[in-house]
Amino acid sequence: MKKIDKYIYKKFLSTYIISISIILSVAVVFDMSEKIDNFIDNNAPLNLIIKDYYINFIIHYGTVFSGLITFISVIFFTSRLSENSEVIALYNSKISPLRLFRPYFICSLIIFLPCIFLTNSITPLTNEKRLNFENKFIKKTDVKTEKKFNKSVKKNSIIYMDYYNVNKKQGTEFCWQTFNNGRLEKKIKSKIIEWDKQKLKWKISDYKIDSFVYEGNGNSKVISSNNKKSIFINLNEDPNKIFKQKREIQSMTSVEIKKFINEEQREGNFDLKSEIIEKTQRISNSFSINILTILGFSISVKKNKGGLGMKLTLGILMCFIYIFLMKFSTTLTLNGEMEPQSAIWLPNMIFLIISLYTFKKLAY
Repeated sequence: MKKIDKYIYKKFLSTYIISISIILSVAVVFDMSEKIDNFIDNNAPLNLIIKDYYINFIIHYGTVFSGLITFISVIFFTSRLSENSEVIALYNSKISPLRLFRPYFICSLIIFLPCIFLTNSITPLTNEKRLNFENKFIKKTDVKTEKKFNKSVKKNSIIYMDYYNVNKKQGTEFCWQTFNNGRLEKKIKSKIIEWDKQKLKWKISDYKIDSFVYEGNGNSKVISSNNKKSIFINLNEDPNKIFKQKREIQSMTSVEIKKFINEEQREGNFDLKSEIIEKTQRISNSFSINILTILGFSISVKKNKGGLGMKLTLGILMCFIYIFLMKFSTTLTLNGEMEPQSAIWLPNMIFLIISLYTFKKLAY
């Protein structure tokens, strides 16, 4: 049995390496054909195209799609084993499916361990170079905006904004709320807010101020005033402190994302779905390697009429279903219909149930 284990180790890992090399090579060719005009028009240096973009492109997508590539690899080489009747001979020797699966599981761990390390620690650093290259030579933009911004700027005080342009230091649909003993005391709303470089103060235009006066019975009376002119307000913070130059989420390590989420929540910003999604996906994508290895083994180890072609077709179809579920779960999270952790793990949970069910059937 040790010889069989070594044979499976060799076939599994070699098929995985060949598969990921072919798939990523094809991806690079397609991406290059799509972006070649951008490279030429924006005079992107060849050494940066290779070093900063495509090497990091390969690292990023290699880790993201490791689970699906492992799945196809397992189906391909296991189907060939079963079609050559090598697996049937093992069954006749009364070797259980669980024992036969052992080298598969070990190989999946060999792929899983470096993948989860790369995804959480190294890939974000390579993503930073790739995203900087994209912003400079493909998207041709370095304007950063904050969307639906809300933050606690000082004690009992919160500001809201629909959009904020970091470069121009200008925001729209500004709202500043101040509280006293937990009750809303004043609300200032303005169409535009901008930073005055000379006076080093925030200026609002076309504003409305609502003051809330509370009576003894707890009811409040609103005193409003409107003004089309501009005034300066004192937020006690300059733009660099209020609006931190936020790095792309993909370029932050998981430790940095966790720290960023904690800091933002302490400052009153709880709209952090994108950050939580990214952090959760890095773990779930890595664990998909083990789950899809079980499924790939279960659907390809038995010989059937369709042969290798039928099993590969089924495998590719299930890859599309998995990708659809990933997109669907992300949409559910962004729309606030499910908690991020539950939604992002949904595809893995569904495929784990299918994997265990199909594996259990092998024993009967």
